[in-house]
Amino acid sequence: MTLTSRRHAHARLSAGCLGIAMLIVGCGSPDPGPEEPEAPSNAIPQPEIEGDDSVRLPLAMVSPDGQAQAAPLGGNGTLEDEQAPGSPVEETSEGAVAQEIEIARTAPFGCDDTVSVVRSVPMVTEDPATAALEFLIDDQLSSHGSPAFLNPLAASEDLSVDSVEVEGDLVRVALSGEPVSEGECQSWQILTQIETTARVATGASSSEVTVDAEPLAELFGLPADREPLEIVEITR
Repeated sequence: MTLTSRRHAHARLSAGCLGIAMLIVGCGSPDPGPEEPEAPSNAIPQPEIEGDDSVRLPLAMVSPDGQAQAAPLGGNGTLEDEQAPGSPVEETSEGAVAQEIEIARTAPFGCDDTVSVVRSVPMVTEDPATAALEFLIDDQLSSHGSPAFLNPLAASEDLSVDSVEVEGDLVRVALSGEPVSEGECQSWQILTQIETTARVATGASSSEVTVDAEPLAELFGLPADREPLEIVEITR
């Protein structure tokens, strides 16, 4: 074999080895593709739409007095006592408005209150978050059941929901009108009602609430820069 022939053979061998090496690397290190997005932390799954297009609206109401002692929650959201309130039913001019037993509860806030999330009777709506907030604002009763879930937001009948929009893990609630509060403790309750209802209805982990483009927290004289309140989903 001449020197030129040996050089050509060596070149062909090198190219072949390089191709095999690239093939081995390609087979051994597959493209992992885009990573699965992580589920947002501190979020509750949004309500499911039933087969008849109805949904039970999540309604955040102030927990009954002493509920943390009467129905404490374990670390995994399990109720540790059987005295939890359940299935309050009230008769209104529109008929019976029933809520099931609470499905979630917030950490303590404000004046050592908590907010419980209960569910409405099935309703047909394309926007559960807006419908749930309007339900609380239009509610003719300030309490439901015994022991009573409280709805201080019902006094703000001049409030209206302009929009509820989700951006990533954040839900923005835009209201207009006049919120009504009897003091700092109730201001905390109303703000937390709105934030919790919007978060549970959309699955978001944090929220912003404005009234006529002004942060509701600032209108109430409450701290605007706060960590999202923990919401514990209750299991049974």
